[in-house]
Amino acid sequence: MSGSVKVSKQANFSLGHCKVSPADNSVVFDAESKTDGICLSLQPKFIEVLSYLARHYPNVVTRDELIEEIWDGNGYVGTKALTNAIWHLRQQLKPLNSEQPIIETVRKAGYRLLIAPQFNAEDLVDEPDLLRRAEKQINLLQRKLTKFALASGTVLVAVSALLVWHLYHDEVHLIPTVKQQLTKAADAELYPNVSPDGRWLVYGSRGNGKRSSLYLKDLNSPTEMPKRLTSAKSSELRAVWSPDGQMLYYPSQELKDCQIMQLTLDSNEARPLTPCNSYTAALDVSPNGERLVFIWQSNSDATSGLYSFALKETDSLPVRLSCINHCSHRDRDVAFSPDGRYMAISRRFGNISEDIFLLDLTTGQERRLTTGLEDIRGLSWHKDGHRLVFSTENSGVRNGYLIDVEHEGIQALDVEGMSYPRFIPHSNELVYANYIRDYRVTSLALEQSIPTTSFPLLRVEYSYRNPTYSAIAQRIAYVSNETGFNEIWSADSTGNNRRQHTNLKRRVAYPSWSRDGSKIAFLAPDDQNEGNKIHVLDLQTGNIAILATPYLDHNRPSWGWDNETVIASTDDGITEFYLDNRLPQVLSHIDMRLGQMISSQQLLFTRADKDGLWSIDLSQPDKVHVLISEKKFDEGYNWIATEKGIYFRDNQQGFQLINFWRFNTELVTPIIKLPPGTMPRAGSMGYMPELHSLLLTQSQNYKRDVIRLQHKLLQ
Repeated sequence: MSGSVKVSKQANFSLGHCKVSPADNSVVFDAESKTDGICLSLQPKFIEVLSYLARHYPNVVTRDELIEEIWDGNGYVGTKALTNAIWHLRQQLKPLNSEQPIIETVRKAGYRLLIAPQFNAEDLVDEPDLLRRAEKQINLLQRKLTKFALASGTVLVAVSALLVWHLYHDEVHLIPTVKQQLTKAADAELYPNVSPDGRWLVYGSRGNGKRSSLYLKDLNSPTEMPKRLTSAKSSELRAVWSPDGQMLYYPSQELKDCQIMQLTLDSNEARPLTPCNSYTAALDVSPNGERLVFIWQSNSDATSGLYSFALKETDSLPVRLSCINHCSHRDRDVAFSPDGRYMAISRRFGNISEDIFLLDLTTGQERRLTTGLEDIRGLSWHKDGHRLVFSTENSGVRNGYLIDVEHEGIQALDVEGMSYPRFIPHSNELVYANYIRDYRVTSLALEQSIPTTSFPLLRVEYSYRNPTYSAIAQRIAYVSNETGFNEIWSADSTGNNRRQHTNLKRRVAYPSWSRDGSKIAFLAPDDQNEGNKIHVLDLQTGNIAILATPYLDHNRPSWGWDNETVIASTDDGITEFYLDNRLPQVLSHIDMRLGQMISSQQLLFTRADKDGLWSIDLSQPDKVHVLISEKKFDEGYNWIATEKGIYFRDNQQGFQLINFWRFNTELVTPIIKLPPGTMPRAGSMGYMPELHSLLLTQSQNYKRDVIRLQHKLLQ
């Protein structure tokens, strides 16, 4: 629009193949689109944002202007609400252009609509710029006068309420933080859940070298031994109660068969309800006991998602609630609100960003509550129905947080190690699994005459992981949380002369050296915290470049043979990215976990759909063959190729091995035996050829017990 034309806020307009109607908050796609006839009903604020951007096309509109115009200048609410609105508009308008977002984020400026809107001629009104500015000033003055009048009218009420408020909060602040240890076994106790009457605690216990099982503990008799509920032949870890406390629902897995089970406690009768994928699958039961929701991926699904199962109906089948095709996220956890109106859902974008969404089950509308979290473990509603407690990891440190779902304010509970929190029904207290896990980089000297073990590389108190070594630079790059954020650091081969290379104050991950030792590729969240991008650090200049990509999610990067390309897996498969900002090229549609070039054309890699170590000739990408069979190799990330062979982790029942597979003999030789859980599943390996030593990511596991928590912020 030009500066001398004004358009009504309620004016209808067209964007490509869809028509937008602000009057009824609808978007209708026409016959030329792939979604012919679909009518979407959006939240009024979403439509207001879209209409405002359309009325100011092609100009960039600042965030402050949008918050001022649409949220009346309320920055506290508007800041996150605007981010949420832009995200939803991009998702809903994807049918107009699946290649790029319809709304562009202009860095440090604001937002701009990328498709020219078409308004009806009768909705365009000529108006002098002076009059428009005057009208805007008058409206702004009216808002300020209204706010002043309201403030004056409420001052007496505020003064009288202030005393009551202070008395209440003084009482709350006097409530101490009290932790009571409920379990004391030597195993790892996870996913605690207390029965509706507050008497029984059910939890999963996973011991070293043993299958996971469910246990029941009587909280009224704390000295009694807990009762084992499930068989030693199957694996179970998390369960939820029926509203009457008579039954438990849980995923159970025996070999490759997984079923959601219903256990009636009085009779100890268990019966299968519906298939599942894993015994760790998240699930919850509605407050009225009529439906079960759980995370599942059927044979026809591209990704896992949220399913609903009717518990009161015979021959019920699961019904998918989540996005089905071209999803930018994966659902991870779910929790019903106490009144059954809402579901809180945690979703993962890419592999390092995760956030919480609120689904209104009455209207079907969703709202994003958080932005840019990491590895959420556990969602639970306070009995007031307005607050959620959750656990998340922030740069290697796990903690608990409380969020107000109406105002979206987040408070830290400052309870380090909190994981899988769950409110005790009808109570202000909760239970959680105490989970503290630090990571460190260790070095393992190979082929020593005296048996040896791995030694910590750095003698520092921080958590550090994901080592990668450059023989040319003679330095080890790794991720450390020394500054309070996960950043890229490096050290020499002895762990000395440490340097910090990034200061992004974001969750960087998975560094990888270029073959010439001049650059480091790594992952970090994008600007919207809705995925990740491949970043490249130039060690000589210190500059960081973001590689051109149309994808939201990228798996671990590795370098091409020419030092000018980076290879990573995307939604389309094995993809090659370029340092000169050309768009990437898909090399193969195989879903790769981790790859490593061992020659100019040969790429070794592990894959998501099959075990084994695989090889592909990039000059003939149809030529794919297995190098090490799945019977000998079931690792995803803990492996490294050297000139003579492959070192890799082998996870056995009750212990771990580091094995070596030799190229010339194709034989596997065990190198060292380690305790179970020493090397995490998502760890990594490096190799220092001049020292003939491995670099490993190792975790330090502490015993995980169930804790009962009383906390002033939970009142």
